Amino acid sequence: MKETGLVPDLPSREPLRNGISVPEIPFGIRESYWKAGLIIFAVLLMLVTIVTLMAGVQPDTVGSLYVIPAILFAYFYRRRGVLLVYLLSMFYFAVVVLFRYPSGSDIVTAAIRSGLDVAVALIVSFLTAHLIREKRKYHAIFDNTENGVLLVSLTDQRILEMNQRFASALALTAKAVEGLSLETFIAEPAPLTRLLAHLDSHCSTPATEILMRRCDGSEWVAVVAARKIAADIAVLTFIDITERLNMEKLLQQLNDDANLYLDILTHDVNNINTASLNYGRLLLERPGVEKEVLSYKLIKSLEKSDEIIRNVSTLRKLRESPAKQTRFRLADIIRKEVSGYPDAWIEYDGGDAVIIADDMLSSVFSNLIGNSIKYGGPIPRIAIRVTPGERDVVVSIEDHGHGIPDPLKPLIFERFQRGDTSVSGRGLGLFICRTLVERYGGSIQAEDRIPGDPLQGAAIRFTLPRE
Repeated sequence: MKETGLVPDLPSREPLRNGISVPEIPFGIRESYWKAGLIIFAVLLMLVTIVTLMAGVQPDTVGSLYVIPAILFAYFYRRRGVLLVYLLSMFYFAVVVLFRYPSGSDIVTAAIRSGLDVAVALIVSFLTAHLIREKRKYHAIFDNTENGVLLVSLTDQRILEMNQRFASALALTAKAVEGLSLETFIAEPAPLTRLLAHLDSHCSTPATEILMRRCDGSEWVAVVAARKIAADIAVLTFIDITERLNMEKLLQQLNDDANLYLDILTHDVNNINTASLNYGRLLLERPGVEKEVLSYKLIKSLEKSDEIIRNVSTLRKLRESPAKQTRFRLADIIRKEVSGYPDAWIEYDGGDAVIIADDMLSSVFSNLIGNSIKYGGPIPRIAIRVTPGERDVVVSIEDHGHGIPDPLKPLIFERFQRGDTSVSGRGLGLFICRTLVERYGGSIQAEDRIPGDPLQGAAIRFTLPRE
């Protein structure tokens, strides 16, 4: 057997319509050899019959051999085989009459034997046709079911037969692969071992989830059930649940997103709106300087609410819109975002590059600049630096605030979990930055403006792929 990679190069089964002429091939010998040998045997038997009867041997001696072609002709040829057996029986009867006349007992015995041979041929032909119909029905179900099905030897876990659905799930090139061990396609053998061990004392097993392996090395998850059909043979049914698991993950993600939006609306926006309403009521009662302070706080509250709504809108767009990346000049995007903060002290070194992104890249800069202003100290000073590389460009946004403690650096880009009130919806901004940068094929991390001294300010650095 010649092997090509993991899958041996074996011939596939013939189509059902033409491939099943007999239920089983006896002793594994080809059907064509059986038929040729049967014809030769029948011709020799006819010659032996003539010779032995001419020699005076009792016809019963050679007549008992006619049951062999009677069975085999009916098995291999069915209706035509019955006709051949009838002609062969008539030949035997005629030869007995010719050589044993007027012995009545020999003629009667020959007639009975000829009739029995025809009866045996009729029964064998009927049973063979019935078995072929059942086998075609079995193969129709076996080959056309949506589930993967295979027959396995329980002694050595060797695959005896598999349907096309299972072969496709394993990325096999042949329609039928026999002789391979089932363990070849199992990524985690422990569940399969338990499942087959269960068949030692039971005829069937409950469904078990098993991690499978394809010929290309990729993995998929199947629910497997087994039933013993013989002492050492079992039929295993595999249902591919990879798509179902992916759908469950998607539904869980959608549910998490819905809970996130609900948390933001019920917790953060509601709190900010409550504060804004309180500031507004106090404005009606406070004159002079106090009114200016309250007006400032009211504006800041509304800006926070607007920021949350903008971040939620961006996150929703990220979930719903596929990435349609194109060419952008980085300097154009940075200058546009910097112009949105006319009162802030922002230094941009003028570095530029043509990068590959989409129109949501501006959200990365707006969130990072907004955070630097917010946490950059009483008088924020922000520096934006662009360092082009061979394949990507490094962008750094630095401030002179209190910096980020080392334990929090890897955590600030994580989205907060539902029910965690220690981080508000404003924490979505850095999560959105990481999601967008990774969407473009880059990476982002938090560092110190001055390495080793977090108190001297923070630096958020991220990479973007160049054209």
